[in-house]
Amino acid sequence: MKERLYTDLALEERERFEENVEISGVQIEEEYNQSLDMKTTVVTIVNRNGEKKMGKPKGRYVTMESRLFREKGKKGFAEELKKHLISMTDKYQIKKILIVGLGNAEATPDALGPQVAGKIKIREGIYCIAPGVLAQTGMESCEIVKGIVEEVQPDLVLVVDSLASRNLRRVSTTIQLTDTGIVPGSGVGNHRKGLNERTLKKKVFALGVPMVVSGATIVNDTMEKLLQILEATSKNGTLTGVLENYSTEEKYQLFEELLSEETEQTFVTPKDVDEIVENLSDILSEAINLFCVEQVICQN
Repeated sequence: MKERLYTDLALEERERFEENVEISGVQIEEEYNQSLDMKTTVVTIVNRNGEKKMGKPKGRYVTMESRLFREKGKKGFAEELKKHLISMTDKYQIKKILIVGLGNAEATPDALGPQVAGKIKIREGIYCIAPGVLAQTGMESCEIVKGIVEEVQPDLVLVVDSLASRNLRRVSTTIQLTDTGIVPGSGVGNHRKGLNERTLKKKVFALGVPMVVSGATIVNDTMEKLLQILEATSKNGTLTGVLENYSTEEKYQLFEELLSEETEQTFVTPKDVDEIVENLSDILSEAINLFCVEQVICQN
């Protein structure tokens, strides 16, 4: 049996379980902002059991969801994200911060980090780098960042990167902020060394947006919709009856077994990805710039 499809989103790991099932070691908070048409979910993993169940390290994961993220010039999102950044880092005395824009600036779905880095306003106490990718530099991003951290000695590191989702509707419509760091390339099976407190010896926060989804996920979503239609229209429900005892995860694995190797290894991004990345980089960079003014500049 193949491994389940990877996702960078803690929210999607929580969705593998039934809504009414309480997971020991995992706390959930939800709220909806009507004026922004935005749902915010905070997943907090508090102990080892939560880590084991979720497949994610202990920490806090804030997920903001809105289809309006894609649209240019929408107001209010950066301010809300800034509030979450402040809430998550408020207990730290921050006089120096290193912002890291991970990704490949020449591949648009992976260019979110470098684009955000290019829009950061450099002031006293603010450091920023876009280290590129292994194929461009011959060096692991983690090793580059580690060297800079040792030289600059920031109070914390904020990493920005493109993420992967296992739900098509969350591609480019979801922002995740976490205090657990990040493993670059995990979403597309290209695992690199993680950027976290263990590797950098500094507290690491990660901010990102899912920009790709696998071909396996698209097939799975399509089959799920087909089964729903068959269940609603079929008189005897033969096919749906066969699968009624399968969990969501088991159905995904079954559909994945039917894929060709080419489909399984394909990743898809929106056709207007250039404009979407530009708009999202505006939101993230504005939020970081506002955060830096309040939490870094004011303390220097």
